[in-house]
Amino acid sequence: MRLQWKYSLIINLTVIMVLVAFYFFDSIRMRKEMSALHALGAEQGTTLKIIAENTILNAVVGELTTSQAFNAQRLDQIIANLKREHQDMKNVNNVQVTLGDTHVRSSLLAQNNPANFNLDKNEINEIETKGAIIDTITEQSATSIIIKYTVQPKRLEFTQLQSQTSLDAADIPDEFWRMFLSTDFDLPVSTTITVEDKRTEYNYQTALNQGKFPFGLWRMLIANQIYLSPDAIVKLDEENNRWQITDLDSGHNYNLWQDENAFWIHIASADTGYIRVLFAVPYIAKSIRSSLLMHAIFIVIVGVLLVVLIDLMTNNMILKPLARMTEIIQNAETGNFSSYLHKTYASDEISKATRNLVRMFLQLKTSHSRKIDALGQFAAGIAHEIRNPLNSIGMTAQHLKTIFSQPDVSPKDIDEAIELLDIVDEKIEDLKQTSEQFLTLNRPRKLDLTTVNLNELLDSVLSEFVLIAEEANVQINKSYYTELPDLQLDEMLMRQTIFNIVQNSIQAMPKGGSVYITTTVEKIGNMPYILLEIRDTGIGIPEENQELIYDAYFTTKESDGGVGLGLAISHQAITAHQGRVEVKSKVGMGTAFNITLPVNTSENK
Repeated sequence: MRLQWKYSLIINLTVIMVLVAFYFFDSIRMRKEMSALHALGAEQGTTLKIIAENTILNAVVGELTTSQAFNAQRLDQIIANLKREHQDMKNVNNVQVTLGDTHVRSSLLAQNNPANFNLDKNEINEIETKGAIIDTITEQSATSIIIKYTVQPKRLEFTQLQSQTSLDAADIPDEFWRMFLSTDFDLPVSTTITVEDKRTEYNYQTALNQGKFPFGLWRMLIANQIYLSPDAIVKLDEENNRWQITDLDSGHNYNLWQDENAFWIHIASADTGYIRVLFAVPYIAKSIRSSLLMHAIFIVIVGVLLVVLIDLMTNNMILKPLARMTEIIQNAETGNFSSYLHKTYASDEISKATRNLVRMFLQLKTSHSRKIDALGQFAAGIAHEIRNPLNSIGMTAQHLKTIFSQPDVSPKDIDEAIELLDIVDEKIEDLKQTSEQFLTLNRPRKLDLTTVNLNELLDSVLSEFVLIAEEANVQINKSYYTELPDLQLDEMLMRQTIFNIVQNSIQAMPKGGSVYITTTVEKIGNMPYILLEIRDTGIGIPEENQELIYDAYFTTKESDGGVGLGLAISHQAITAHQGRVEVKSKVGMGTAFNITLPVNTSENK
């Protein structure tokens, strides 16, 4: 679980670092592109604004000022002609013109549905202040410029048409004919119109003040390309010293006034509006495509980089260490691990496990060799132990043969034979005990339980070490719990166990020291236990050997003839009594064996 957590953490941190780096460099690239785009947009915006103001605005205002009426078809035609004739309008996508409000009345492109400008108060103020609003429409790859226009008053010029007394049909304007046709008045084409002379005292002001629309004024308006119906309604605006004219056909309202013997007319219903020009800006689409392409390239690079990094980390952190561990396991039969032990290993868990595996194999190999050697020594000892009784049995048997081969066997010979048979029986018992001791290493002990006081048993065992302790300059200190309860123990087996541990403690202090024997009672859970501690101030046991001391044939005293069975037998004996033994030791600070035995041993048997 720890390896998985560490590996996941490293992979996640690597991915995060790569993504952060990707975001950092990509944001720098995007900022540079946006800066360049803004600079280009500002430059293009200035150019486009000049085109919108000098070419389109002048044409629209000129037409509206000349006609003093909003003719959508005529405006569409004028703008279409501008787009064809002017090279600087080749990138114009559409021109939309409003009148009075934001409702589009004229458009270069056909409008299926009426369109409106969405201008808020801030945008209107910006147009009033800066003269235009320039915006980018990303989805259309276009730049929008909105400007405001104002229709100026028109001065009516007196033309030759006004002084004529008659007109031929060919000279009559189309608008005049349309007016008659719209009123169902049938006027032949060959008609000649005669203009009556008017009295000198009769002038336009008098007629207008009377709410009449003079025919001469109507003719002058037509001559100035302003077409009103002759039955227009005229009202006098005395406050502003002007006349208000309402054209019943078009619905337009006009202001008419005279200044220095000249008439001025101005559309009154709405004399302002907005023009929106949409310019195609292909560099925006090109920039977007380039940015998307670079972004895709960056993503591919980052993806490849992550795959390579994850593969390298997986290979170095997991696959290679596992391959080395597999190689070590496959070479386990050869037993050649020394080369692996001296290799350099990383600090990750797999490398640590591999190093520990090599050490374990080496320890197993060493332990196996030691066990083989100990087994040889033990076999030699067993052979020695068996050979002596067998020699004695053989000599006794030979002597018995001599006795009973005599012709006459005396009662004295029979008594001697009985003694010899007792010797044989004794030696056979020794052989039986020796073989039993050997066999119990590989099978559970059968306990011969009796009631034993552990304090008394300790005193009995320690009495055997009085002389040995004096010679070794070792002091034995006892601290017994006086009210120690009796135990059900195999006295012989427990005696041997205590003897082995005390003997090892004395042998661990070649320069002398102290052995501390302590007994106490403690409850573990609800069960009473007797605790026996045998502690010395000897050389201690190395940490790597502490788990091996209970193994049969493991010994660090080969030179002293040890075969490594004492602690193995002791551990087996304590376990058979349903107890446990723990060792605590530090090199140079001594060793403590803590033995725990349940009080009701016989019940747990």
